[in-house]
Amino acid sequence: MKDYYKVLGVEKDATAAEIKAAFRKIAKENHPDHHPGNKTAEARFKEASEAYGVVGDTASKEEYDRIRFASHPTYGPFKEKPVNPEIFVSEYLEKLYEAGHGDVQGHLLRNVPKIREQLKVISRITKEKLGYDAFKHKIVEEHAPEAFREWISEEMEIRRSKIVHVALFNLLNQNAVDRKRERDVDRLKQRLENAYEEGRVAGYRDALEMYYQRNK
Repeated sequence: MKDYYKVLGVEKDATAAEIKAAFRKIAKENHPDHHPGNKTAEARFKEASEAYGVVGDTASKEEYDRIRFASHPTYGPFKEKPVNPEIFVSEYLEKLYEAGHGDVQGHLLRNVPKIREQLKVISRITKEKLGYDAFKHKIVEEHAPEAFREWISEEMEIRRSKIVHVALFNLLNQNAVDRKRERDVDRLKQRLENAYEEGRVAGYRDALEMYYQRNK
């Protein structure tokens, strides 16, 4: 599991204020608005947002510390629970998809000017590809990641990180994978992140389609 304290450049016993200050410094230095098109800065911003989403929240930090330092005598061993791992994983994948969907769709539906702006972009792309205007799911979904880079906020990234990691921590406590096998933990985390991102894309598509159908 990634060392989020190292990502933020703080010690494990850093105070909440120190953690927040470290994150704000990295976010300010690497925010996409200040570095358009800079993939390195974008990756650093997302990494810091992910880290802060976990260790910047008291409950998530405690759970992260328990899992990361489980072998430490301060925390003690976990009790084994008889579970069917894939059942739990599937349930969380569905929850994360719904969370990502609701986050983006809700954000857009509360911001009609942004929907209109995005529909103009989609219309232009569609006309360039097909020669006529229409609402094509595939074209909208392909454009979604590029659209997100322009307006997914710091708060949304922190929220995404927190939701993903709460799910990851719960699954580790349910023995979905062996927490000592870092590669397996990373694969599980990636599956959760993918589900959330798929939900985001679907939320973007559905919000735009809803407005498109109402106003065509």
